[in-house]
Amino acid sequence: VKMSDLVEEYKNKHIENYKMAISEIIKNNTNMLFDEDVMSLIKKPPLDSMDLIKSKMLSLAKKYDIIIKADILENKLEIYRNTLIKERDSLKKLRSDTLIATVEKWYPDKDIDIFKLTKSDFVSINKKIKSDFKKLIVEVADKKLLDNLEELFNENVGEDIVKKLTDEFSKYVIKSYPKQLIESLEIKIMVKDTTLINIIREQGERYLFTLNNSRILNDQNL
Repeated sequence: VKMSDLVEEYKNKHIENYKMAISEIIKNNTNMLFDEDVMSLIKKPPLDSMDLIKSKMLSLAKKYDIIIKADILENKLEIYRNTLIKERDSLKKLRSDTLIATVEKWYPDKDIDIFKLTKSDFVSINKKIKSDFKKLIVEVADKKLLDNLEELFNENVGEDIVKKLTDEFSKYVIKSYPKQLIESLEIKIMVKDTTLINIIREQGERYLFTLNNSRILNDQNL
């Protein structure tokens, strides 16, 4: 076996290890985005006063001077949130798979080349994530939160009141609330994207350092 072949094999192995490390960084960054940041947006808040959906329903009940069946509302909210939590995995997979695909296609033209991500690399991904997330919020709200909403009210509540309250609540969970959620999501995505760009740059610096200081690659006497 020629020494040049061994050097080339070592070099290719080093590149593959580098790409594997980047892919792992992307997975970890994406997991943190969805398992921590997104979860903080959709899971039950620690205080009732922070529960925007519940507060909206209670404020409407106060406005129309009616009593809400709290246990049924809590159950609906729990089902709604648990469904969103389960469905977030599809968004996680979208981001992770798309970014890793760009890593797998990459190969350095020159020894000084490193893999880089820029803000432009996230534009189409983030647009798709926000679109899918908004669609998901609306669909789950329609199926789990708004379905059979009249069971929240006592039988003596007039139909006209039920309709007015239901219309206002529906408008909130289908339009206003998703808009607030998407705005919060945008900030969290931006932070994670910037963090990922910087970590991958640091990984590239380590890759070049190892490459430039390898005896196998640089000692002509070997």
